Amino acid sequence: MNIYLTFDYELYFGTTGTADRCILHPTKILMEMSEKHNVKLVQFVDAGYLIKLDEYRSIFPLLEIDYQLIILQLNNLWKAGHDIQLHIHPHWEDCSYSEAGWKMNVSRYTLNDWNDQQIEDIVYRYKKKLEEITGPNQIFAFRAGGWCIQPFNRIKSALYTNGIRLDTSVFPNGQYSSNEYDYDFRNAPCKSKWKFNDDPLIEESNGVFTELPISSIYNSPLFYWKLFLLGRLNPHFHKSLGDGKPIATPGQRKKLLTTFTYNTVSVDGYNAALLNKAFRQQISAKKEEMVIIGHPKALSRFGLLALEKFIIKHNRAETFTTFRAQKKSFL
Repeated sequence: MNIYLTFDYELYFGTTGTADRCILHPTKILMEMSEKHNVKLVQFVDAGYLIKLDEYRSIFPLLEIDYQLIILQLNNLWKAGHDIQLHIHPHWEDCSYSEAGWKMNVSRYTLNDWNDQQIEDIVYRYKKKLEEITGPNQIFAFRAGGWCIQPFNRIKSALYTNGIRLDTSVFPNGQYSSNEYDYDFRNAPCKSKWKFNDDPLIEESNGVFTELPISSIYNSPLFYWKLFLLGRLNPHFHKSLGDGKPIATPGQRKKLLTTFTYNTVSVDGYNAALLNKAFRQQISAKKEEMVIIGHPKALSRFGLLALEKFIIKHNRAETFTTFRAQKKSFL
């Protein structure tokens, strides 16, 4: 089985937190772990954040430091054989910076909140920014911010024109709706990957795009009660390394604590306790790919320990790989 350890390289979008605590420090720990066990990582880099840093760094010395450290880390990741791919949170277009910090505006949170010309421009500029690190023709995979890939036909042209052929935004049976964004993957194929054209939930053998879904897992409310209690009892071990806060999601905690839900297979916090269970489910379903998601900002000491144990357990029998290494199989 090919196992992809993918991370959304980004700040929080409620209270952003700092680049050091949310991105640089936890990614450094991941790099050290990956070097120790000779595995490679995929970083879906929030290119809009890099562009905003570049815009303001000549005015604010702190942002100049953040920008240089992030670019250095990304260059080191790429040179070490890790993967860098495109992650888009277009709301950065509406955000600004002052001495008080980042002023976040998430009223246009998804690409579909923009007109066709703006979508084309955002995809082009964001990909081009990452190519300053990777060089040309290396950015071909995409993960939508907030998993907001629907409706795909609005963004299809921009992705295709810019050489994006692989999407990994879908997680089967996932569903969510809020004021800022929504997604509904309840009709996704139960497969490791598939081709598609106009809708990532509809398989087409002649599709020009490949969907490589994030692996999903069915959780009971008891799991989230345990997560909640452990976080209260041992915050040092279970608290996120990042120092920001996410966008508020009214009602989401109640839903998780009261109903069975499908969620991504994740290394964030206590979710990492489910890695081996999720792996067994992938094997049982005869799936050849497993995509694990994480966020440096949301990693915890518990999650990092569980991830390392998972790598040690499976590193000989399975292949921890990247989209970069498997590119020919997707195109």
